[in-house]
Amino acid sequence: MKTFDTQMAMSIVSRSTGGFSYDTLARSLISNENLDNSAGLLEECRSFCLALEKKGLLRRYNNCMNSQDEYFEYVTR
Repeated sequence: MKTFDTQMAMSIVSRSTGGFSYDTLARSLISNENLDNSAGLLEECRSFCLALEKKGLLRRYNNCMNSQDEYFEYVTR
């Protein structure tokens, strides 16, 4: 399996409009990278989004009831 492609993930995130979930990011990476085995990708995407949130590049919607419904929005400066 290919390793997590940070550059591709950032490209997808920075072109997003509105909110997205880390699940959506994982599905997009699978489609763009033609991955057959996506084991662990969902958690990598979640960690990536949380790291970008800490850097101020993503904003997390706080109205979600559980962590499986975490949605993020790219912060343009």
